[in-house]
Amino acid sequence: MSKLYSIGELLIDFMPLERASFKDTAQFERKAGGAPANVCVQATKLGVNTAYLTKVGKDGFGDFLIETLNREGVDISHISQSDDYATSLAFVSLSEEGEREFVFFRKAAADLHFTEDDFKDVEFCEGDALEYGSVALQTEVAKCTHRYLIDKAKKAGALIFFDPNLRFNLYKDKEELKDIVKEFASYADVIKVGDDELEFLTGKSGEEAVEAMFGGNLKLLLVTLGGKGAKLYLSDGRRASCAGYKVATVDTTGAGDSFFGAFIAQLISCGATAKNLLDGGFDYAGMLDFACKCGAYTTMHYGAISAIGNKNNVEKAVK
Repeated sequence: MSKLYSIGELLIDFMPLERASFKDTAQFERKAGGAPANVCVQATKLGVNTAYLTKVGKDGFGDFLIETLNREGVDISHISQSDDYATSLAFVSLSEEGEREFVFFRKAAADLHFTEDDFKDVEFCEGDALEYGSVALQTEVAKCTHRYLIDKAKKAGALIFFDPNLRFNLYKDKEELKDIVKEFASYADVIKVGDDELEFLTGKSGEEAVEAMFGGNLKLLLVTLGGKGAKLYLSDGRRASCAGYKVATVDTTGAGDSFFGAFIAQLISCGATAKNLLDGGFDYAGMLDFACKCGAYTTMHYGAISAIGNKNNVEKAVK
């Protein structure tokens, strides 16, 4: 059975217990997070076999994160714990509208120091998928490890998925971040990007920005529009769109990850591969619609992993 492998950061989200700026927030609650981990959990809840590839600190936070993913049904056999580096932490503030601001503590993060040796036993098959973002690409060793896994996955015929998930406050130089993202975007079959991220990466807007993303390996581009839904573009010119779903928003944390995880899960379940992505007869409009439902459902609840729903939850709650 095909499997989704996600690689990247696994961290503690300290979520605020009130809606206020950071300087006015007095209490936080511990939640499991990390964008690729959220993607992995959403796919798991939709019936896909998943595994997470990362490293955490040998500390209580790392123990909690491993236990959380294990409880959610994710394969944790490729998560190691470091004596030398700590588990990543992120503090989140929420506005009255549910929008977020982040402060990260990850300069000595274990998930920036995993190596090829940590994942030597990972073997991909055709029909599998590898998904990653940019947050864990800050160090040369992490970048080399990503390249190693991407090459291994490509040779096996696995689909490659990338979400830039730009976090500007993690980089002193925005141009450095842009260069890193452009490199790792060039390896992907499918990319999910926010409309604002698209403009940053291409220097263009609208249709020109979309066109600028194609030309290399990319076959399918997903552009998220927040509460206004999402659009899908294929390299052969086909496209689809979803206007999104109006729900009672509590917290937008993890919504884009849930959207991406749901879309990936549907592709895997339909037997998509790097070879048939354009001619497999897939119902991309239907996949996009359900992915938008999953993203909307997540915003109705607090946190990220704890807010992600299964198919029944989503279909009942989001109309």
